[in-house]
Amino acid sequence: MRNPFKLFSFQATFLVSFLAISVLLILLLGLTSYYITNQEVVQQTISSRKLLLEQINKQLDMQLQSVEFDSLALASNPKLIHYLEFNTDPFERIGQTSELIDLLSRPGYVKEGIQSVQLYAKFASGSSHIAGSGVYEYGVLEQAIWYNQIQDADYCWVGSHPIEVGDYSEEDRQVISFARKVMSASGKEAGILVVNVKLSYLQKLAFGSKTDASRFILDTNRRLIAQFSGGSAAPVAYDDASGGIAAILDRSPADQYAVAHAGGKSLIIWNKQNQTSWVTMDVIPWDTITTGSRRIANVIWLVVGLCILLAVPMAYLLSVQFAAPIRRLIRAMNAMKIGKWDVRIENEYRNEFGHLNDNFNDMTQRIETLIEQVTEQNRRKREAEMQVLQEQINPHFLYNTLDMMNWHAIEAGSRDISRMLALLGKMLRIGLSSGASFISVRKEIEHLQCYAELQTIRYKNTIQFVIDVPETMKQYYIPKLIVQPFVENSLIHGLHGRSEGIVAITGWEDADGIYFKIEDNGHGMNLDSDAPGREHNGIRNVRERIQLYFGDRYGVRLFSELGQGTSVTLHMPKQTEEPAQRIGGEPA
Repeated sequence: MRNPFKLFSFQATFLVSFLAISVLLILLLGLTSYYITNQEVVQQTISSRKLLLEQINKQLDMQLQSVEFDSLALASNPKLIHYLEFNTDPFERIGQTSELIDLLSRPGYVKEGIQSVQLYAKFASGSSHIAGSGVYEYGVLEQAIWYNQIQDADYCWVGSHPIEVGDYSEEDRQVISFARKVMSASGKEAGILVVNVKLSYLQKLAFGSKTDASRFILDTNRRLIAQFSGGSAAPVAYDDASGGIAAILDRSPADQYAVAHAGGKSLIIWNKQNQTSWVTMDVIPWDTITTGSRRIANVIWLVVGLCILLAVPMAYLLSVQFAAPIRRLIRAMNAMKIGKWDVRIENEYRNEFGHLNDNFNDMTQRIETLIEQVTEQNRRKREAEMQVLQEQINPHFLYNTLDMMNWHAIEAGSRDISRMLALLGKMLRIGLSSGASFISVRKEIEHLQCYAELQTIRYKNTIQFVIDVPETMKQYYIPKLIVQPFVENSLIHGLHGRSEGIVAITGWEDADGIYFKIEDNGHGMNLDSDAPGREHNGIRNVRERIQLYFGDRYGVRLFSELGQGTSVTLHMPKQTEEPAQRIGGEPA
């Protein structure tokens, strides 16, 4: 897909882009405002609901502790324990049962909200009850759905359930119960005391004010004790909220709130009681929370629409102003294209457009100079191509001649001469390179090694050559025989007349290209007094070749000091493939 910025006019592109960005920013601002408002409403709801649940929990704590304390006092009553321990004759048992029923029905135990107090005795025969409080056979309790729950503990709270015995209205039958084992003096279980709390009373405590939430009361083990739905809130099942309310409590124990998505998005807020560790939890429909923020959102979207309507004419006016100088520049360029080099733009801008106009005016004045430079580069390119052609012809003749001389030297037993001829032949073969202008660094190093070995034989090992070029550099391509002239210059000028010396060739690479450094410990020279015209012809040739191929960014740096030697650094670009020759810039 083509870039639309390259297909349409600047004014059209600017107009559409400005409108698109403006609309996007306005919409983003509206969405952000709505989001912040919505989050603020949610946070206020969370804070106020936490405070409400904390107050409810304090009331529940007091009532629950009162029930637990009264049941403990009653379970420790000597009359009750005596009744359970001793099996008297039936007539005496009837009297004791009547006294016990009176005890269980006392106002001190049957307070507001208490539906009944029941004793399930293992040694009771028959059942008796007065006004909801009474003594029952233990076997009756064994049929209760929560019987196994009390078997695992000395006492426990039982969630909402209908009372198993007694004659009550439908409303009074729904209770939560606190069951406590009654132990005999010998430490054996003699019965179970059950205090039944009216569910309607618990609902009165839990819903002190009108609310649009489903409220849950959970015990320490996350078991459901009671559940209520207030106002217009639809009842929520205990396991409907994101895989179960217990799971949500475990995932976010410290936050005391979470967002569930099962069965519709809802906000879940809870508070744990300090004494009993029970949890009171509200599940509030998300729509109920965000009713106010939705009204604010309507106002925000109205403002957003007005801003978008104002952005359209503003975008058009700006696009016209920005496109005018560009049109003027295009007209001037079209005039220059047909040969009117004297065209000028009247510059009344002091910004980027003014800078662009100034550059255009300068460009028309420099055209003639640039044409001359291009002509000169073409001339130099033709000369370079001619020189390459000559270099291809001469080495070919010399290579064949040297090969013949090498065989004659081998037949004559002159091993040094044979070795020198072989090295020279290899150098010429690399120099020939099938007419290529570029060779790999690997070939260049082979050429240097041959040259170094030739000079070692010549100078009888008095000159030491050190070549250190990393293997990773040898994949790159450079102009043919670009390094050898500097090594030769070190021998001829730097180490001339010395009994021994060192020439080091080092290579490295970085992000800007590859480098070769040729150093010697020879005489050195004074760069201030030695004018550029005195450079060796080979060095001058290399400098010109590098800049001719790659441009002025690359080239040769020379450092020398009298008595300290000379250092030359070559800088060239990285080229992993043999390039086509290109004059005046980097190879293609």
